[in-house]
Amino acid sequence: MKPVPDLKYKQNLPACQDAGRRNWPLLLGAGLLIAGAGVTLGTLAYAYSATHPRRVGLYRTPADYGLPFEEISFPSRDGIRLHGWLIPAPEHTPPQGVITLCHGYPQNRVEMLPYAEILRHAGYVTLLFDFRAMGLSEGDLTGIGHHEVEDLRGALDYLETRSDTAALPHGALGLSLGAAVAIMTAAQDRRLRAIVAEASYPTLSHALDMRFRAILGPLGPHAARPVRWWAKRWVPVEPEDVSPLEAMPQVGPCATLIIQGKRDLLVRWQDAVRLYEAASGPCELWLLERSGHARCLNDAPEEYAQRLRAFFNRHLPPSNEKEPE
Repeated sequence: MKPVPDLKYKQNLPACQDAGRRNWPLLLGAGLLIAGAGVTLGTLAYAYSATHPRRVGLYRTPADYGLPFEEISFPSRDGIRLHGWLIPAPEHTPPQGVITLCHGYPQNRVEMLPYAEILRHAGYVTLLFDFRAMGLSEGDLTGIGHHEVEDLRGALDYLETRSDTAALPHGALGLSLGAAVAIMTAAQDRRLRAIVAEASYPTLSHALDMRFRAILGPLGPHAARPVRWWAKRWVPVEPEDVSPLEAMPQVGPCATLIIQGKRDLLVRWQDAVRLYEAASGPCELWLLERSGHARCLNDAPEEYAQRLRAFFNRHLPPSNEKEPE
């Protein structure tokens, strides 16, 4: 019977060592290929899911806040049907104006109900709606700001068709994506007299970089590059060109209130300062030391409500004093 060889020292044989040295480039190449394929598929999947967001359900209505409302729908400027709510001003009170409320990504109109409650008590009509591909609105593709300007302009068109809102001065309030849309819309649509923009990104490119930085740290902006490349398959625009910062000089004479939390991981407070400094019309800046992304109302509810009412009361003229378009 032949003795069983001792295999535990086999790896030390010169022949095995030579084979290992010859094969390591192949193993390294295979590892890099697998890693590259993983990055490619991962960034493709992220780009697709970002531009085709999963819908968040409408888990509340204005009735949960004791607010009367009307279910409405209207077309965006490019024909996509959008759905929303119209909340009237209090009974027996002449409405001060109408404020369109723009939610963040990837939320829906429910996010804006606390703001509608504040504004109704201040005498304003409010319109809350879902951006395309979110909530109950049509579409399965979001431009994360690029297409959504047409949605807000469609809301303004709709308000002009109603006898109870056509003569009222128009304002807008937006969070995050909605804030960016409000700024970019005001730069091209003079129907907006006053806007409140909380946690607006300066450019869409910067928003992508910051989102990835929050997840991956310093490597985040590098991971964002292939995502931007894939996303252009569905949204054919350079993210740098979706830019509230570039729009700010054209926003005047519309008045702007910029609100930003200093603990926001997705939008730097310094970028809110840049938006403020770029304004050509009346502009106010409110920085909250301890607030995160679009959390300022939660952190300072009484002051937020007071500032909101004061801002719109100051900058929305009575309907009989509206400026010609």
